[in-house]
Amino acid sequence: MTSWHEFIFMGKHGAYVWSSYLMTFVVLLGLLIGFRKMLKSLKKQVQTEAMAPSEKRQKARKLKVSQPD
Repeated sequence: MTSWHEFIFMGKHGAYVWSSYLMTFVVLLGLLIGFRKMLKSLKKQVQTEAMAPSEKRQKARKLKVSQPD
């Protein structure tokens, strides 16, 4: 590379390349934040159910699966 200017603009393709990197970063950041919120919510739900009196706890439900003919 002869200069940073050439690296940034990448032969007139810089706008496409850098916007692609930016969109990828935004999507990955959104997924990370979403999964962290979901994990926090699930932990809170499990703790709440663990602290509930035994008569108020939900019993495990069996999954009904139909057998193919």
